[in-house]
Amino acid sequence: MAIRIPIQQDRSLLNAKFEGYKLSFLDESRQHFVPVGAPGPGIVIPKLPLSAKLSYREVQARVRHNHLHPGWNSLKTSNGDSSSIRDGILFAIDENFTLTSLQFDKTTRRLRSKKLIQIPPPAVPLNFHLEFPSVKPISPDYILVSDGASAFYLIRLILTGMEPEAVIEATTRFRPEEALQDDESVPCGLMEAKAFPISNSESGHGFEVKFVVHHTHKGAFYSSEPSPHHKSDRKTVFIVSLCSIIWDRSPIGSTGSANADTDMEIETDGTFNNANQRQPTTLPISVIHSIRGTEIPCYCAFDPSSEGYVIGSNTTFKPTKEPVVDQTSQSLEPGSTAMELDGTSVGEKSSSEPPYIWNQTETDITICFSLPKGTTKHAIQCKFSRQDIQLQVNLSQSTEQMVRAPQLDNMPLFDQINPDDCFWTLESAIGVLTLSLEKKHAKTRWTQVFAEDVDTTPVEETVDPSVFAEYKAALEKYTSEQANAGPGRESTIYPSIAQDAQEDIDEEGEEIKFSWIQAIEGADIVRATTIGTGHDWIGQAFPSFEQYQDVDEPFRKPTVCLKHDVDGLVYSIQHTPGSVPSLSTVQRADGIMKFMHVSTFDALAFVQASKREKRFVMHDPQGRFAVIVESSRNVYIYWHTADMKLKQERQTVVDVSKGQQVDIIGCQLIGDGVLVILMEGKHGAVVLELNQS
Repeated sequence: MAIRIPIQQDRSLLNAKFEGYKLSFLDESRQHFVPVGAPGPGIVIPKLPLSAKLSYREVQARVRHNHLHPGWNSLKTSNGDSSSIRDGILFAIDENFTLTSLQFDKTTRRLRSKKLIQIPPPAVPLNFHLEFPSVKPISPDYILVSDGASAFYLIRLILTGMEPEAVIEATTRFRPEEALQDDESVPCGLMEAKAFPISNSESGHGFEVKFVVHHTHKGAFYSSEPSPHHKSDRKTVFIVSLCSIIWDRSPIGSTGSANADTDMEIETDGTFNNANQRQPTTLPISVIHSIRGTEIPCYCAFDPSSEGYVIGSNTTFKPTKEPVVDQTSQSLEPGSTAMELDGTSVGEKSSSEPPYIWNQTETDITICFSLPKGTTKHAIQCKFSRQDIQLQVNLSQSTEQMVRAPQLDNMPLFDQINPDDCFWTLESAIGVLTLSLEKKHAKTRWTQVFAEDVDTTPVEETVDPSVFAEYKAALEKYTSEQANAGPGRESTIYPSIAQDAQEDIDEEGEEIKFSWIQAIEGADIVRATTIGTGHDWIGQAFPSFEQYQDVDEPFRKPTVCLKHDVDGLVYSIQHTPGSVPSLSTVQRADGIMKFMHVSTFDALAFVQASKREKRFVMHDPQGRFAVIVESSRNVYIYWHTADMKLKQERQTVVDVSKGQQVDIIGCQLIGDGVLVILMEGKHGAVVLELNQS
């Protein structure tokens, strides 16, 4: 069972006096245009055919894909001394699968572009829609490149003077667990990758590359049965897999020059001739585990301890070793059996299903219990107190032998309620008892219904509207049939929960759920989760790989920015090594995954909600500014200082299109306050020097 982790804000980092942003502009001398991918048409990303059929979540993931990939860059100077920091580097891959580098020269303050290498274009059958190619830095000298099909390339970077060179040292191919044939492949996207040293390396250079990929499951759908009022809700299932390869050989070309092993001539059309490159080693791949959900995670980061990784998504993920469950089975039918909730009996359909379902808004909690058909209101005894509920359902002796009714003996609640504004309703014909509670503290997000110290195996909130839609449809059917019911026949009004849930989904943001996934095999791998915190996703920090003197960490997880009221709150995600033993059920809740509020971007949640054409929302790792990048024109920079008494901060707006029709496809930091905006095709890139503004 995953441990529930809270996300709490530090009120000392909230500026109650903030009034707004003051508009400013970036001087033209700090904006530099750079052609990318010359000779040639520039970085042109692969296009899908018009006949391609993708789900909304797949389209959403492709839109937010960042085609400008970071290298192992350090963006932080030590006491203003940047001499120990090497020139930053970024990567991009075009539709011909040519890897291009962009390197920032600290001396001249200019960006250099160079075509490095061409990875083999994948041979794919018809109706095989590739994911976008991706590049992930795994160490200061290595990157892992995905072709968007199923091939991955381990590439070593060699600095020869001022120009980088690239050597493909190894390759591997991903095969999903559900593949029927050994040579079957599916298009998969690379989400994250890191190299971890191995202690028994024979060459002295060995390391294990752990990487996370996602792909669409071909045959599994979560679905709900259609009702007269709601269409069937079909959701594509995505599989996220943790993979591993071992590289324990001396680097290719380590005894000679880089050019001796990478003689690749650039043709006049800008393509490569790779004929003289040494054949890379084919490595076996190990799929450690896989998890499934109905979205592609928007956040994925390894912990430097290599014990696990964190994913963030609007949906929860479960191990694939558990069966794919139809969401309609989560609804409770009349005549269900019962289970014990820490000594308190509540009705349940079976031992694998919850004893009740519940839903919440900013002000209310709604709980639904299943009862036998025909249960009358005289069998219900319910009392609401400020901090607890007392519920007793008295069934007939014959009925009680088949169904154990819910019994709550002064059950403590998660938070306080207003008892005078609480009520219960009973739908006798279909056997549904509904408790409607009003929160004492509005906008407080309940992570569970009952107190954590009493209910150690809480029921997750039913955020899927289709579950409550079934209740609503059944009740509408019942009330329509009983519209002319005679005296003595019960007919009550059921709150429109399905409509409320649907409106929540249509809002600007959706609640982000973070999970700690243990890097082991088996089904018990989701060890901690933040379900029910009520925070919406805004964005994450630009990747930065600093040299931390106080701790032995080669990297840290990027901080995340979450919505809280109108502000954007920045959290670091911390993990204590050894807090999740692989062979024990003993877990330290405070060490598995902890969210630490480190800074606040005032009113960022409010301003980003108004940017309807936004494509990327990211922030500086040091918390100095946040960036909102539109898809075709403007870049907005919102500045932040540590002074909590300021009423105004600066907002810088840069029009990178310069009046042209452009498509912005990438955004990254390449140096301390140096932002690169990548545009498709001949438009190249724009460098914005923000550290001097």
